[in-house]
Amino acid sequence: CRPFILHPSDFILPRPAHNPCVPATVRPAQQSGAPRPRIAYRLLKAEQFGGSAYLGGRGAEGALRAVLWKHDLEIQQGKKSLDTGHDLRALLANVRNLGLLRAGGRDDAFTTAVQHVARLWYNNMRFASTEAVEKKWLKLGELRNTRTFKQAATEFYDACAVVIKRCEALCHK
Repeated sequence: CRPFILHPSDFILPRPAHNPCVPATVRPAQQSGAPRPRIAYRLLKAEQFGGSAYLGGRGAEGALRAVLWKHDLEIQQGKKSLDTGHDLRALLANVRNLGLLRAGGRDDAFTTAVQHVARLWYNNMRFASTEAVEKKWLKLGELRNTRTFKQAATEFYDACAVVIKRCEALCHK
């Protein structure tokens, strides 16, 4: 196991004016999701798969929420709240209900990636050891004799990246 060292640049947050996904009413402290994908990647490369999975999933959740904050006028006006908890499938349904996803199956990869992340990620993962995450994924059938935790964690990270990149594009609409 290699040592893992965070670099100070991992915690630099974007300025609100440069992030189209974050409404002007959101304070900078609420943008803490910005470095999560970068740290998740560094954890993955350091073979800290449990931490990588948690931060990757949390980054995907934050990206879905950002799309809703950007495009849902009732949320912006405080007339409606995001009562989804940490349910990524519910967040996806809300994004779909806004009519932001492309018709004709062109967002199938995005939807599949959200479903994959939602199946394996849980918010209390932040309290779980890597061994506990590995056991849970084994019970879910994500790990097999021919599929290692490293392979599954890499695929999970890639799915999180698909979600985050598509959400960034949706924020620019």
